[in-house]
Amino acid sequence: MRLNVDDTLLDAVMNGTIKGLEMTALKATPVGASRLARASHEMSVIIGLAGKNNGSVAINLSRRAMMMVAGGLLGEPQADLNEDNLDAMMEVGNMVAGSIKEALMKSDFAVAEISLPSLVFGRDFSILWARGITTASVEFELDDMPVLHMNDRFFSTSISLLRGSGRK
Repeated sequence: MRLNVDDTLLDAVMNGTIKGLEMTALKATPVGASRLARASHEMSVIIGLAGKNNGSVAINLSRRAMMMVAGGLLGEPQADLNEDNLDAMMEVGNMVAGSIKEALMKSDFAVAEISLPSLVFGRDFSILWARGITTASVEFELDDMPVLHMNDRFFSTSISLLRGSGRK
């Protein structure tokens, strides 16, 4: 039996997340996929997608993982939340969303623009959409996170799109 996840979106999320993290010098390995988006960690970056197709990209991760990712972009370890590392995490969200947008450019899921990122604090929420939305969510493992912090090693990137809902 195979998962009912759209291959185009699945590949765009996997490759877009890996490419978007390149400037952080961190490696993330895809370890699972779903057609449902869930936010089980306390930090989420959400970026809107607009064009012929509309929707969003959401990156959900723990505070420790967020600090590691932001520190990778800033070039130094981060100990406490501050404006610089929150801005850095939103910039990483932009890079991931931009890479996903690029990966979808020649597909039926193409989008023209990405929005400014939003940073959401809070865990255990579900992102629900109206009928007709196609979603692909990929769970990643941060290879460089110490095993001591096993639960923080995992984060997800999700995309949800309504095809043909926007301007041509």
